[in-house]
Amino acid sequence: MLLKRLAIALFAFISITANAQDWSTDTYKYGELYKGYVIDNEGAKTEGFIKYRNRWAMQNEVSFYKVNNLESKKTKIMASNISEYKVGDKLYHVIPYSGKAGTLRKANLVVDTEGCIKEYVWYDRASSYNKLRKRPGETDEDFGARKFPSTRVFYKTSDAMGVTKAYFKSDFKKKMSAYTALNKELSKKIKKATAGYTKVLDITKIFKEYNNECK
Repeated sequence: MLLKRLAIALFAFISITANAQDWSTDTYKYGELYKGYVIDNEGAKTEGFIKYRNRWAMQNEVSFYKVNNLESKKTKIMASNISEYKVGDKLYHVIPYSGKAGTLRKANLVVDTEGCIKEYVWYDRASSYNKLRKRPGETDEDFGARKFPSTRVFYKTSDAMGVTKAYFKSDFKKKMSAYTALNKELSKKIKKATAGYTKVLDITKIFKEYNNECK
């Protein structure tokens, strides 16, 4: 029975993780309202309805409605002024990450909040994105991925800034061993350049091990 419950929980988690990045229009339509909520920086939660927009727009500004009616009063909320919000199946945390040096807070789509190192997705806009056109045979999902290229963001609440894989590319050993310093055994493997702990391609394995051990 326990194994069955664990399997169900794992399936549910995988489904949520997969859906978080599903931008097909089969379930959610751009420009329509879906049930959601916003949480301000003091922790107050307000439920209502949020307009579903493209993946770049939704991480920057929330079009919030108290009732499910596009003709009703709309409140525009900049993502940097709240701490969390959700629209449909998309959950966002507003964390200190701007894609470059600085402490600008921006909303990132949640992928995995399990463990001490949480994983998010940040979307950019391609150059001249509004002039891009679908290629023959290209799916809506692939077209959207070209218009809004994504970056994985990793965040520890004890840090002042979310980081990407690019952060570790220069001097991987020094930066990654420092990043995982609270796990002494793991950090030691990285410092010693143990096989499987030496390059950016090992990040997924390293972070999984860190999360399995952290409290």
